[in-house]
Amino acid sequence: MTTIAYRNGIIAADTQAIGGNSVTATNIAKIVRRTRDGALCGASGYLAFMQAFHRWFLSGEKGRVPTFHDGDRAFVVRKGKPIEMFESVGSYDYEPDYVAIGSGMEFALGAMHAGAGAADAVAAAVTHDPGTGGEVMVLRHGK
Repeated sequence: MTTIAYRNGIIAADTQAIGGNSVTATNIAKIVRRTRDGALCGASGYLAFMQAFHRWFLSGEKGRVPTFHDGDRAFVVRKGKPIEMFESVGSYDYEPDYVAIGSGMEFALGAMHAGAGAADAVAAAVTHDPGTGGEVMVLRHGK
């Protein structure tokens, strides 16, 4: 469970991990930035999936996309290109001005619809979604 939001070159995510009904960690990185081109990536779902997707993304997207399980989602933001969404059924381009995934997605989307940036949208999800918590981590497009 998590919330990841993107808007205007900024990606934000909570840092809480849940195992069953218990908080297991409050310092998990769910978003990463690739140094070479400044592209951004966020992944939600099972921790093993998130880590595998981040490794795939940071490698320059070499090899096969990691296997998705029910509830796993991810997206990649490359400067000047549509957001690429990844789900168990495949990937597709997504062109709206903002996007959110995870258990707090509805809270984040509502906040961004009302004008909030990505970090404030995740903060809204931290307040209202029991599956979202910890600090809000923020990354900006590089280059």
